[in-house]
Amino acid sequence: MRALAVRPGEKDTLEVRDVPEPVPASGELLVEGLAVGVCGTDREIVRGEYGWAPPGREWLVLGHESLGRVRQAPRGSGFVSASLES
Repeated sequence: MRALAVRPGEKDTLEVRDVPEPVPASGELLVEGLAVGVCGTDREIVRGEYGWAPPGREWLVLGHESLGRVRQAPRGSGFVSASLES
């Protein structure tokens, strides 16, 4: 899948990258992204002023303000999975 990503702490490294499809671990939700917002925090990250990549990764995917559809949910989580056929 494609994602908007940056090397945290390095100014002007923003690019669209191909990243692996996410695979939820036990107890995690799988959410299909429908829309994503870019806010002031993302601008600070792009300028190299803030942010860090997940452990073991060089890149940080932007877009923490998002709207999505739950595709997979663990039993008892209170979330209901949407049909993949919709």
